[in-house]
Amino acid sequence: MPAENDSKQYIISKIPVNAKDIIAIASGKGGVGKSTVTVNLALSIAQKGKKVGILDADIYGPNVPIMLGIENELARAKGKKLIPVEKYGLKIMSVAFITKPEQALIWRGPLASKLIDQFLGDVDWGELDILLIDLPPGTGDVPLSIIQKADLSGGIVVTTPQEASLADVRKMINMFKTTDTEIIGIVENMKYIVCSKCSSKLDLYPNKDNRSVTEILGHNLLAELPFETKIGLKGDDGTPFYFTDKESITTKEYDKLCGRILEFIKKKGNKS
Repeated sequence: MPAENDSKQYIISKIPVNAKDIIAIASGKGGVGKSTVTVNLALSIAQKGKKVGILDADIYGPNVPIMLGIENELARAKGKKLIPVEKYGLKIMSVAFITKPEQALIWRGPLASKLIDQFLGDVDWGELDILLIDLPPGTGDVPLSIIQKADLSGGIVVTTPQEASLADVRKMINMFKTTDTEIIGIVENMKYIVCSKCSSKLDLYPNKDNRSVTEILGHNLLAELPFETKIGLKGDDGTPFYFTDKESITTKEYDKLCGRILEFIKKKGNKS
């Protein structure tokens, strides 16, 4: 009997996608802002003149269309290919475009995996510089299937600083390592709030032993994003926060994150 989590012993064919680089954005658990990070990072990259796509692979909780104000769109087909929905210069594909908004997707692993195969192989993305894949939270069948089948350049892990989230992140990191996926780094979301009166920072989840997330998890910290109530409000009304306040700490952190991702891609390309 094969050892648990020993996925390296199975040879799984990669599904070709017309993108120069594919980056998975993952989290160990839900509710840490993974989709928010995906959308705003995609917009920052697109502002640098790159052709960017988002595959909303969180098939049981597709939130990307809501954040972009396209939740009522329906997928179109051209021949045997699905055509992504376009908004803000991004190309987006999501299960939300092929199901009713109120419909619960009650699918077991094999059927969900087949849908992912279609989203990777049967979507006409055109020519993309970067495809961001918003993975489902956790380390179940669907995220594992995507990581194994997509030719990933690397993975980003989104977490909040609280210990319960970090414990799950360790499992996500182990999944990346087990599948030989390079971990680009960690995005620490909802790290702190900024006092409106004195502009000082107050950590939302103080670490009991004063160690940083980098020290705890052993990977590069790509960005520290604050908690701002208007981020959620803008996401709910379909207006990405990235466009609302160009001078905010959050927007500047997304631009830093973008720069670090593009630098990673550049260095990776120079090595090949």
